[in-house]
Amino acid sequence: MEAFQKIHPLEFYRKYLVRSVRPDGRSLDDIRKTTISTGSITTADGSSFVKIGSTSVVCGVRAEVGEKPSIDKSKFSTLNVHENKNIFINIELGPICSNTFSSKPSDIAMSLCSRLNSLINRLEIPETDYYFDEEGKALWYLYVDVYCLDYDGNIYDAAVLSIISALKNVKLPKGIIENNDEFYKDLESPQRKLNIQHYLIPLSFSVIDDYILADPSLDEEKLSSGTINITYNELNEICLLLSTGTSLISKTNLKTCMEKAKERSTFIIDLINNSGNNNNNNNNNNNNNNNNNNNNNNNNNNNNVEMKE
Repeated sequence: MEAFQKIHPLEFYRKYLVRSVRPDGRSLDDIRKTTISTGSITTADGSSFVKIGSTSVVCGVRAEVGEKPSIDKSKFSTLNVHENKNIFINIELGPICSNTFSSKPSDIAMSLCSRLNSLINRLEIPETDYYFDEEGKALWYLYVDVYCLDYDGNIYDAAVLSIISALKNVKLPKGIIENNDEFYKDLESPQRKLNIQHYLIPLSFSVIDDYILADPSLDEEKLSSGTINITYNELNEICLLLSTGTSLISKTNLKTCMEKAKERSTFIIDLINNSGNNNNNNNNNNNNNNNNNNNNNNNNNNNNVEMKE
Protein backbone atom coordinates (compact mmCIF):
# COMPACT_ATOMS: atom_id res chain seq x y z
CA MET A 1 0.00 0.00 0.00
CA GLU A 2 2.85 2.41 0.81
CA ALA A 3 4.48 1.69 -2.55
CA PHE A 4 1.20 2.36 -4.35
CA GLN A 5 0.83 5.66 -2.46
CA LYS A 6 4.31 6.80 -3.51
CA ILE A 7 3.93 5.79 -7.14
CA HIS A 8 0.29 6.87 -7.64
CA PRO A 9 -0.50 9.33 -4.81
CA LEU A 10 -3.57 10.82 -6.52
CA GLU A 11 -5.14 7.44 -7.25
CA PHE A 12 -4.37 6.43 -3.68
CA TYR A 13 -6.32 9.44 -2.36
CA ARG A 14 -9.20 8.90 -4.75
CA LYS A 15 -9.85 5.44 -3.29
CA TYR A 16 -10.46 7.15 0.06
CA LEU A 17 -12.22 10.30 -1.16
CA VAL A 18 -14.89 8.32 -2.96
CA ARG A 19 -15.88 7.08 0.51
CA SER A 20 -15.83 10.66 1.91
CA VAL A 21 -12.84 9.91 4.11
CA ARG A 22 -9.13 10.73 4.04
CA PRO A 23 -6.13 8.43 4.58
CA ASP A 24 -5.50 9.99 8.01
CA GLY A 25 -9.03 8.98 9.11
CA ARG A 26 -10.60 12.42 8.90
CA SER A 27 -13.81 13.13 7.04
CA LEU A 28 -13.61 15.74 4.29
CA ASP A 29 -14.66 18.60 6.57
CA ASP A 30 -12.79 17.52 9.72
CA ILE A 31 -10.19 19.93 11.12
CA ARG A 32 -7.10 18.76 12.93
CA LYS A 33 -6.57 19.50 16.62
CA THR A 34 -5.70 23.17 17.10
CA THR A 35 -3.84 24.56 20.14
CA ILE A 36 -2.71 28.10 21.00
CA SER A 37 -0.48 29.33 23.81
CA THR A 38 0.88 32.84 24.40
CA GLY A 39 3.64 34.58 26.33
CA SER A 40 6.20 31.80 26.12
CA ILE A 41 8.95 34.05 24.68
CA THR A 42 9.87 36.28 27.61
CA THR A 43 12.30 38.41 25.57
CA ALA A 44 9.56 39.47 23.13
CA ASP A 45 6.91 42.14 23.70
CA GLY A 46 4.29 39.58 22.70
CA SER A 47 4.44 36.00 21.50
CA SER A 48 2.39 32.94 20.63
CA PHE A 49 2.74 29.31 19.63
CA VAL A 50 0.13 27.69 17.37
CA LYS A 51 -0.19 24.08 16.34
CA ILE A 52 -2.67 22.67 13.81
CA GLY A 53 -2.12 18.95 13.53
CA SER A 54 1.61 18.63 12.88
CA THR A 55 1.94 22.16 11.50
CA SER A 56 3.45 24.41 14.15
CA VAL A 57 4.50 28.07 14.11
CA VAL A 58 5.91 30.47 16.67
CA CYS A 59 5.30 34.21 16.51
CA GLY A 60 7.23 36.98 18.25
CA VAL A 61 6.49 40.71 18.37
CA ARG A 62 9.28 43.26 18.76
CA ALA A 63 8.31 46.85 19.65
CA GLU A 64 10.53 49.76 18.60
CA VAL A 65 10.09 53.52 19.06
CA GLY A 66 10.10 55.86 16.09
CA GLU A 67 9.09 59.36 15.13
CA LYS A 68 5.54 60.03 14.06
CA PRO A 69 5.48 60.44 10.26
CA SER A 70 4.28 63.72 8.82
CA ILE A 71 1.16 63.34 6.64
CA ASP A 72 -0.06 65.72 3.99
CA LYS A 73 -3.59 66.58 5.12
CA SER A 74 -4.63 67.22 1.53
CA LYS A 75 -4.34 63.46 0.95
CA PHE A 76 -6.67 62.47 3.80
CA SER A 77 -9.59 61.82 1.48
CA THR A 78 -7.64 59.18 -0.45
CA LEU A 79 -6.25 57.38 2.59
CA ASN A 80 -7.78 54.22 3.97
CA VAL A 81 -9.04 55.10 7.45
CA HIS A 82 -7.97 51.74 8.86
CA GLU A 83 -4.75 51.39 6.89
CA ASN A 84 -2.06 50.05 9.18
CA LYS A 85 1.23 51.92 9.35
CA ASN A 86 2.62 50.55 12.60
CA ILE A 87 2.64 46.76 12.20
CA PHE A 88 4.99 44.95 9.85
CA ILE A 89 4.70 41.20 9.35
CA ASN A 90 7.34 38.80 8.12
CA ILE A 91 7.07 35.02 7.78
CA GLU A 92 9.93 32.56 7.49
CA LEU A 93 9.50 29.20 5.75
CA GLY A 94 12.91 27.55 5.79
CA PRO A 95 14.38 24.06 5.48
CA ILE A 96 14.00 23.60 9.24
CA CYS A 97 10.23 23.14 8.79
CA SER A 98 10.21 21.15 5.54
CA ASN A 99 12.54 20.03 2.79
CA THR A 100 10.06 21.71 0.44
CA PHE A 101 11.77 25.05 1.21
CA SER A 102 15.33 26.33 0.93
CA SER A 103 17.15 29.06 2.80
CA LYS A 104 16.04 31.58 0.17
CA PRO A 105 12.62 33.28 0.48
CA SER A 106 10.03 31.19 -1.35
CA ASP A 107 7.18 32.42 -3.53
CA ILE A 108 4.77 30.92 -0.98
CA ALA A 109 6.34 32.92 1.86
CA MET A 110 6.33 36.21 -0.09
CA SER A 111 2.74 35.76 -1.25
CA LEU A 112 1.62 34.82 2.25
CA CYS A 113 3.47 37.77 3.76
CA SER A 114 1.67 40.16 1.40
CA ARG A 115 -1.72 38.70 2.33
CA LEU A 116 -1.00 38.88 6.05
CA ASN A 117 0.13 42.51 5.93
CA SER A 118 -3.07 43.39 4.07
CA LEU A 119 -5.25 41.38 6.42
CA ILE A 120 -3.88 43.11 9.52
CA ASN A 121 -5.75 46.29 8.52
CA ARG A 122 -8.96 44.53 9.51
CA LEU A 123 -8.02 44.66 13.19
CA GLU A 124 -8.76 48.42 13.28
CA ILE A 125 -6.38 49.23 16.15
CA PRO A 126 -6.75 52.88 17.28
CA GLU A 127 -3.74 55.07 16.51
CA THR A 128 -3.58 56.22 20.14
CA ASP A 129 -2.66 52.66 21.17
CA TYR A 130 0.68 53.18 19.43
CA TYR A 131 1.49 56.41 21.29
CA PHE A 132 4.85 56.22 23.03
CA ASP A 133 4.24 59.40 25.03
CA GLU A 134 1.02 61.06 26.12
CA GLU A 135 0.95 63.48 23.17
CA GLY A 136 1.88 60.93 20.52
CA LYS A 137 5.01 62.74 19.36
CA ALA A 138 6.62 59.31 19.00
CA LEU A 139 5.00 56.00 18.16
CA TRP A 140 5.51 52.32 18.80
CA TYR A 141 6.19 50.24 15.69
CA LEU A 142 5.57 46.50 15.95
CA TYR A 143 7.64 44.00 13.98
CA VAL A 144 5.89 40.64 13.86
CA ASP A 145 8.00 37.62 12.90
CA VAL A 146 6.34 34.27 12.21
CA TYR A 147 8.59 31.21 12.06
CA CYS A 148 7.32 27.85 10.85
CA LEU A 149 8.82 25.03 12.91
CA ASP A 150 7.03 22.14 11.22
CA TYR A 151 5.13 22.39 7.94
CA ASP A 152 2.40 19.83 7.30
CA GLY A 153 -0.01 21.98 5.32
CA ASN A 154 -2.39 24.88 6.03
CA ILE A 155 0.31 27.38 6.99
CA TYR A 156 -2.09 30.28 6.30
CA ASP A 157 -4.46 29.38 9.15
CA ALA A 158 -1.60 28.77 11.57
CA ALA A 159 0.08 32.08 10.68
CA VAL A 160 -3.12 34.14 11.05
CA LEU A 161 -3.91 32.59 14.44
CA SER A 162 -0.35 33.11 15.67
CA ILE A 163 -0.38 36.79 14.67
CA ILE A 164 -3.72 37.69 16.26
CA SER A 165 -2.79 35.75 19.43
CA ALA A 166 0.64 37.38 19.70
CA LEU A 167 -0.76 40.88 19.15
CA LYS A 168 -3.35 40.32 21.86
CA ASN A 169 -0.44 39.30 24.12
CA VAL A 170 1.50 42.52 23.47
CA LYS A 171 2.09 44.89 26.38
CA LEU A 172 3.55 48.33 25.71
CA PRO A 173 4.96 50.71 28.35
CA LYS A 174 4.29 54.42 28.34
CA GLY A 175 7.27 56.59 27.46
CA ILE A 176 8.82 59.92 28.27
CA ILE A 177 10.55 62.22 25.75
CA GLU A 178 13.22 64.65 26.93
CA ASN A 179 15.07 67.22 24.82
CA ASN A 180 12.94 66.14 21.82
CA ASP A 181 15.23 63.22 20.98
CA GLU A 182 15.77 61.28 24.19
CA PHE A 183 13.29 58.43 24.71
CA TYR A 184 12.77 56.73 28.07
CA LYS A 185 10.36 54.03 29.18
CA ASP A 186 8.18 54.98 32.13
CA LEU A 187 8.70 51.88 34.26
CA GLU A 188 6.39 53.16 37.00
CA SER A 189 3.32 53.34 34.77
CA PRO A 190 1.35 50.16 34.03
CA GLN A 191 1.85 48.59 30.64
CA ARG A 192 -0.95 48.81 28.08
CA LYS A 193 -2.49 46.21 25.83
CA LEU A 194 -3.57 46.93 22.28
CA ASN A 195 -7.24 47.69 21.86
CA ILE A 196 -7.76 45.22 19.03
CA GLN A 197 -11.26 45.72 17.66
CA HIS A 198 -11.72 42.38 15.92
CA TYR A 199 -10.72 38.73 15.82
CA LEU A 200 -9.53 36.94 12.71
CA ILE A 201 -10.96 33.45 12.17
CA PRO A 202 -9.35 31.63 9.20
CA LEU A 203 -10.18 28.34 7.54
CA SER A 204 -8.56 26.98 4.39
CA PHE A 205 -9.61 24.29 1.94
CA SER A 206 -7.98 22.31 -0.86
CA VAL A 207 -9.68 21.01 -4.00
CA ILE A 208 -8.89 17.52 -5.28
CA ASP A 209 -11.02 16.59 -8.28
CA ASP A 210 -14.55 17.52 -7.18
CA TYR A 211 -13.84 17.09 -3.48
CA ILE A 212 -13.35 19.99 -1.03
CA LEU A 213 -11.04 19.18 1.91
CA ALA A 214 -10.97 21.39 5.01
CA ASP A 215 -7.65 22.05 6.76
CA PRO A 216 -5.50 20.28 4.14
CA SER A 217 -2.31 18.43 5.04
CA LEU A 218 0.89 18.90 3.04
CA ASP A 219 0.21 15.76 0.97
CA GLU A 220 -3.27 17.05 0.14
CA GLU A 221 -1.93 20.47 -0.85
CA LYS A 222 0.54 18.84 -3.23
CA LEU A 223 -2.29 16.93 -4.94
CA SER A 224 -4.78 19.79 -5.02
CA SER A 225 -5.72 21.78 -8.10
CA GLY A 226 -7.03 24.72 -6.10
CA THR A 227 -7.02 26.38 -2.67
CA ILE A 228 -9.62 28.45 -0.84
CA ASN A 229 -8.64 30.80 2.01
CA ILE A 230 -11.53 32.26 4.01
CA THR A 231 -11.20 34.61 6.98
CA TYR A 232 -14.07 36.03 9.01
CA ASN A 233 -14.19 38.29 12.04
CA GLU A 234 -16.37 37.72 15.10
CA LEU A 235 -19.24 39.57 13.39
CA ASN A 236 -19.20 37.04 10.53
CA GLU A 237 -17.93 39.73 8.19
CA ILE A 238 -15.60 38.51 5.44
CA CYS A 239 -12.06 39.82 5.91
CA LEU A 240 -10.51 37.74 3.15
CA LEU A 241 -11.83 35.37 0.49
CA LEU A 242 -9.24 34.07 -1.92
CA SER A 243 -9.45 31.21 -4.40
CA THR A 244 -6.31 30.16 -6.26
CA GLY A 245 -5.47 27.36 -8.68
CA THR A 246 -6.98 25.94 -11.83
CA SER A 247 -10.18 24.46 -10.39
CA LEU A 248 -13.46 26.30 -10.74
CA ILE A 249 -15.35 26.43 -7.43
CA SER A 250 -19.11 26.19 -7.74
CA LYS A 251 -21.30 28.62 -5.78
CA THR A 252 -22.73 25.72 -3.79
CA ASN A 253 -19.30 24.47 -2.72
CA LEU A 254 -18.11 27.97 -1.91
CA LYS A 255 -21.18 28.63 0.23
CA THR A 256 -20.57 25.34 2.08
CA CYS A 257 -16.97 26.38 2.78
CA MET A 258 -18.07 29.79 4.04
CA GLU A 259 -20.62 28.26 6.41
CA LYS A 260 -17.98 25.85 7.73
CA ALA A 261 -15.64 28.79 8.39
CA LYS A 262 -18.40 30.63 10.30
CA GLU A 263 -19.01 27.59 12.49
CA ARG A 264 -15.39 27.75 13.67
CA SER A 265 -15.72 31.31 15.01
CA THR A 266 -16.80 30.57 18.60
CA PHE A 267 -14.19 27.84 19.01
CA ILE A 268 -11.33 30.04 17.75
CA ILE A 269 -12.36 33.05 19.85
CA ASP A 270 -12.45 30.91 23.01
CA LEU A 271 -9.11 29.37 22.05
CA ILE A 272 -7.47 32.79 21.68
CA ASN A 273 -9.02 34.17 24.88
CA ASN A 274 -7.82 31.17 26.88
CA SER A 275 -4.39 30.96 25.23
CA GLY A 276 -2.68 32.70 28.14
CA ASN A 277 -4.10 30.11 30.53
CA ASN A 278 -2.39 27.32 28.57
CA ASN A 279 1.01 28.86 29.22
CA ASN A 280 0.17 29.43 32.88
CA ASN A 281 -0.89 25.81 33.21
CA ASN A 282 2.38 24.70 31.65
CA ASN A 283 4.32 26.89 34.07
CA ASN A 284 2.34 25.50 37.00
CA ASN A 285 3.01 21.97 35.81
CA ASN A 286 6.71 22.76 35.54
CA ASN A 287 6.68 24.24 39.03
CA ASN A 288 4.88 21.19 40.37
CA ASN A 289 7.42 18.94 38.67
CA ASN A 290 10.25 20.97 40.18
CA ASN A 291 8.63 20.74 43.61
CA ASN A 292 8.22 17.01 43.19
CA ASN A 293 11.85 16.72 42.17
CA ASN A 294 12.90 18.76 45.20
CA ASN A 295 10.79 16.56 47.45
CA ASN A 296 12.34 13.46 45.93
CA ASN A 297 15.80 14.93 46.45
CA ASN A 298 14.96 15.72 50.08
CA ASN A 299 13.68 12.18 50.61
CA ASN A 300 16.84 10.81 49.05
CA ASN A 301 18.94 12.99 51.34
CA ASN A 302 16.99 11.79 54.36
CA ASN A 303 17.49 8.23 53.25
CA ASN A 304 21.20 8.88 52.87
CA VAL A 305 21.38 10.33 56.38
CA GLU A 306 19.62 7.32 57.82
CA MET A 307 22.00 5.02 56.01
CA LYS A 308 24.96 6.82 57.52
CA GLU A 309 23.52 6.63 61.00
